[in-house]
Amino acid sequence: MAWRAAKSLLSLQDAFNAKYPGRSKANDGILGDTAHASRTSDHNPDMDGVVRALDLTHDPADGFDSYAFAELLRQRKDPRIRYVISNRRIFSSTESPWRWRPYTGSNPHNHHVHISVN
Repeated sequence: MAWRAAKSLLSLQDAFNAKYPGRSKANDGILGDTAHASRTSDHNPDMDGVVRALDLTHDPADGFDSYAFAELLRQRKDPRIRYVISNRRIFSSTESPWRWRPYTGSNPHNHHVHISVN
């Protein structure tokens, strides 16, 4: 199946690449790997072939603090956001809306911020 990334995520990625041209992209990603494919993940294409998740690498040495960015997203309460995972925490627009909760998944997301959109 052909897939595409959600347009809002591509715009966000382009903006960060322009603003922080020297930032590390080691943990950036949109399309999930084989581990993601074996489970439910917004990094996998949905029924319409749209991938609705973006990871951006935490690289404060080169200007991008993903922890601070995740907090900014939480405070702004953008209705396009489904959920965000950052540094062992998660918030959602629907479950305990816009409040940080502990995230106990196998990946603590301390090397990148995960952004999922509706």
